[in-house]
Amino acid sequence: MNSRHHTRQDRAARHGATRRTPLGRAARIALGLGVGLAAGVAGAQSSVTMYGLVDLGLEATNGGGSTHSRMIAGGSAGSRLGFTGSEDLGGGLKATFRLEQGFTPDDGVLAQGGRAFGREASVGLASKSWGAVTMGRLLMPYYQALNPIDAFGWVGHGGVLSINRSGVANRPLLGVGLSARADNAVLYVSPNFDGFEFRVLGAFGEKSPTQGRTVSASLRYTKGPLDVVLAGARINGANNKSANGDAQGYTLGGSYDFGPARLYVGFSNEKNSCVTCTGALTRMAGVSGTNAAEFRLINVGVRVPIGAWTTYAQVVRVQDRSDYDVDPGSRDATWLAIGGQYPLSKRTMVYVTLGTVDNRNGSNYALGAGTTAPRVNGLADGNPRMKGAVVGLRHSF
Repeated sequence: MNSRHHTRQDRAARHGATRRTPLGRAARIALGLGVGLAAGVAGAQSSVTMYGLVDLGLEATNGGGSTHSRMIAGGSAGSRLGFTGSEDLGGGLKATFRLEQGFTPDDGVLAQGGRAFGREASVGLASKSWGAVTMGRLLMPYYQALNPIDAFGWVGHGGVLSINRSGVANRPLLGVGLSARADNAVLYVSPNFDGFEFRVLGAFGEKSPTQGRTVSASLRYTKGPLDVVLAGARINGANNKSANGDAQGYTLGGSYDFGPARLYVGFSNEKNSCVTCTGALTRMAGVSGTNAAEFRLINVGVRVPIGAWTTYAQVVRVQDRSDYDVDPGSRDATWLAIGGQYPLSKRTMVYVTLGTVDNRNGSNYALGAGTTAPRVNGLADGNPRMKGAVVGLRHSF
């Protein structure tokens, strides 16, 4: 009997058998329920995505009697690191967020004034049926509308944002009174209605309900080969309560794909009448008191794909309509640019651009590529032309 008893124990040990107790069974049931619940919660959430872009280039410029060579950041796009995600709330509704920081990879410094998430910091709700509402630090619809009318798409020395006014803190001409992003903002983006999309943004002033208050909106139609956009923005006052006056701008343009090439046409106008504004709203030298600084840009460009290579060219006319204290005569300017890009893979490309600006009556426009201001400042009347070239590499992940 003892022999049979030991034999059963040995057999049980060899096969790993254990005695089942009510407690063990309950634990297994609880564990199974927990795993199932966790799987259900995970299935209701979208995973957080990390993404980024690194862009560096080499630039050479000639103007004002001098030549400079340097490394630039963001010759085709601003370098960034971001996190985005969403949660399914049911009924077609989802919560969204995006945290995106800009940086200059040539020195590793944070962009947008050193902000942790200067490119975007937002949270919102989205639905396919009624659109999306987002709050936080956001891109202005007016600024976004400059991209689809630009053959260069902001790349290098040919984009509408690449021309700078020397002596105005080297800020791009478009944006001298209107910044790309707004703090304390609420943005609504409509669903796509047969090709139409509407965006409207409102932002509260940082130091008072009205000073620095921003409104921007855009209407875009995209269908088949046609892409047309109309957008505008207005900022009341600036970043201090003593400021008065405002800055406003609008743009109208688009593109059409003819097959062998896509043609781009755009018209943009900005006017700044803020008397005591500082920072992004500072007016140029020679405009004071209640006088207004005003610029118009007319651009015509083309993009031509040739195999994997894409070539683009653009001509831009600047019309200066500012109320100067002393009339300097016509300060209009014209610039021409040509460039191209070639993808080395789905995530990596090389690009090259060449540009030249012809100034009149000391208009002092300077080419600047990327997020780094141009070195050539204060072009003299005797040196009205500036030329520039950029060769760069961009990698996305």
